[in-house]
Amino acid sequence: MENFIKEPTPEEAKKLIESINKEESICIKIPYNVDAILAASLIIKYMENPSALSFSSSNCQLEFSEKEEGKFVRFKNTEVFIGNSSFSSLVPITTEDILPILTGISSSVVLERRNFSDWELSIMKNSENLGITIEKNLKIPSYHDAPIFLSLAESFDPYIPTVTGSRENAIALINEIGIDELSKLTELNEGALNTLIFKIVSLIMKINPKVTRDDIITDRVFYLNYDSLELAFSFIYFLDTIGSKILVDFALNQSIAGILINKFREIIGKGFSIGQVTEDKKFFIVDSNLKSPTLLQLILLQTQKVRKDKPIVIKDGNKLLTSRYFINTEEEGLIEVEGRD
Repeated sequence: MENFIKEPTPEEAKKLIESINKEESICIKIPYNVDAILAASLIIKYMENPSALSFSSSNCQLEFSEKEEGKFVRFKNTEVFIGNSSFSSLVPITTEDILPILTGISSSVVLERRNFSDWELSIMKNSENLGITIEKNLKIPSYHDAPIFLSLAESFDPYIPTVTGSRENAIALINEIGIDELSKLTELNEGALNTLIFKIVSLIMKINPKVTRDDIITDRVFYLNYDSLELAFSFIYFLDTIGSKILVDFALNQSIAGILINKFREIIGKGFSIGQVTEDKKFFIVDSNLKSPTLLQLILLQTQKVRKDKPIVIKDGNKLLTSRYFINTEEEGLIEVEGRD
């Protein structure tokens, strides 16, 4: 119980990870999520002997675990409580690994629907000399790089009713304000920006009457032309649809980020809809053409149509599909669950 009443000490967990002998081989047991997979992959990347990550082994020397009280890192006989900070924030930042680390941190923030922890912010601020920038602005993806309509259509959290997933409605919204549809958020004058924020808040109030301007303005983290929020959404999607291999590849070669982001924009840019949500004994069944159960859960938690304790499955014709994020299986990608025990 003493761990539960202590303050989180991520700095101790970071030292624990740095103490690992790179000349040995290691097994790392982790949860199945973007943050844990990237953190473990980056540690293994620098081991001199063959090493492995596992989602189930009970014999690994290093373990990342998530419990009701928060996250823990155990190495051999030492366990450290890190609170809600991400596992990726414990990995030393280098220019070669910035993008996977920022993606891991941001994906943890997104899926846990929280702000950056003080530890995470300190790590990123201390790396500003490497090219990381932190600013307060709208919580919509890639507003430096993408047209506003695409940023709005890609906004999974906050979910903007009628606009998220709809290129046409996003364009109509900005045209209503008198903004050119190819403009970027950073090009707006103060009056247009305030009007846009008012419109966004008004739409969100339809599902959350308590929302305020402060709920959609937050710390935003960028590296070069990459937005950590868009990176998080992209790799959550690809973990669901492809599996953990894409994250391991990303940890080994961060240059693939641009290719995957462009692919993600192409997919989301085509639009998606969310239809009926039905609860049965095992699942929330969602009629949608967005093929990411995890991103669907993120949206539906905001509309209060689902609970986090029950898996999301997508109705695809006569099939019910989910991802390994929600069920205990060795399969990856979209997994058919119909007929399972």
